Amino acid sequence: MHMASNSRLLWLSDDDVSENVRAAAGMKWEVVPADPDAPLAAQADGTPLVVIRPNGRADEPRWLESVMTQLDRADAVGVFLLPAEARIAWGMLARRAGQFICVAEDAAPEELSTTFTAAGALQPALRALRKELDASRSIQPGVATEAMDEELRLASRLQRDFLPHSLPAVGRIRFDVLFRPAGWVSGDIYDVTRLDETHVGFYVADAVGHGMPAALLTMFIKKALQMKRIAGHSYELVAPGDSLQELNADICAQDLTSCQFCTAVHGIVDTETLTVRYARAGHPEPLLFHADGQIERLSDGDCLLGVFPEETFGGSEVQLAPGDRLVLYSDGLEEALVADCGGPCSVATALSEYAGAARDAFLEALSQRIEGVRATQGPTDDITVLVLDVERT
Repeated sequence: MHMASNSRLLWLSDDDVSENVRAAAGMKWEVVPADPDAPLAAQADGTPLVVIRPNGRADEPRWLESVMTQLDRADAVGVFLLPAEARIAWGMLARRAGQFICVAEDAAPEELSTTFTAAGALQPALRALRKELDASRSIQPGVATEAMDEELRLASRLQRDFLPHSLPAVGRIRFDVLFRPAGWVSGDIYDVTRLDETHVGFYVADAVGHGMPAALLTMFIKKALQMKRIAGHSYELVAPGDSLQELNADICAQDLTSCQFCTAVHGIVDTETLTVRYARAGHPEPLLFHADGQIERLSDGDCLLGVFPEETFGGSEVQLAPGDRLVLYSDGLEEALVADCGGPCSVATALSEYAGAARDAFLEALSQRIEGVRATQGPTDDITVLVLDVERT
């Protein structure tokens, strides 16, 4: 006998349905495996529950956010089965409680059955809220769309006003940047600021998510990330790890309901000694292309901003030399390069092709490659590439 759709449980996993889920479903829930080649939002629409077992991806923030975003578009409640060690996933999902529920992946069938029942009872409220939202959107759709387009244009202009209008050149240190939003507004933001006679601070940050919520979070990051404290007639430079720690606490304190996570890499370069102090928060590793052709990955820190209020972010230091090039980038670049390569592709290997070119030629070649991908395969994620060069003379 086929069960009604309101008793259907969608199973999202690379594995077969686990025994504890099958036992918990019993006679009440029809377990239907999700089609990996079809959009999750369409499959989840009208289905009370989606049970997700990440299969090793529990601490991949982008994958988690993608699943949550697709479930946001449906009216299903997501139940995530997580291993105990998946610290980032537990933290991310706990801060988005309501439509998403976390359970240990080895939970007993009795516990899962209770969870499924409670989640199923929540789903009608979500469906009612979504109907109200759809009804409000249906009012004067043409006028609303035109107004929204104009608001997005203004938001795009405002966001770009927050970006540096020029990049400082101090001593041998030179900067350049490639900034390519996926739409009107970007979830990426960067800054390069001269802090005193010999120090320049810089960062690239990437809000997890897309569109206006991500863009608004970048505005918060711009104002909240402090690289320098001024007290009277004196000042102190804030260590990058401390800056990220304070930013993380500020984001967590806002208790945002969506798009509350971000990644960042932040550094301060001493233009006299050519040393860089840096810290990283879940962001792609910066790449240091040495003048002799060697490539060094700068790894330090792996937790996102906005997950755990008390999280600390260490710091590291690297010595630059004349002819070196330091490249910071958001993960949209990796997505574009993978699309261009037609499969797994190392960012370091791809960028090494242009590493010996002048900064403008380096970024122009990269820009052409990105635009080629977008022309043939459609929009990619937001992309930011910040380049720091040490001139030879």
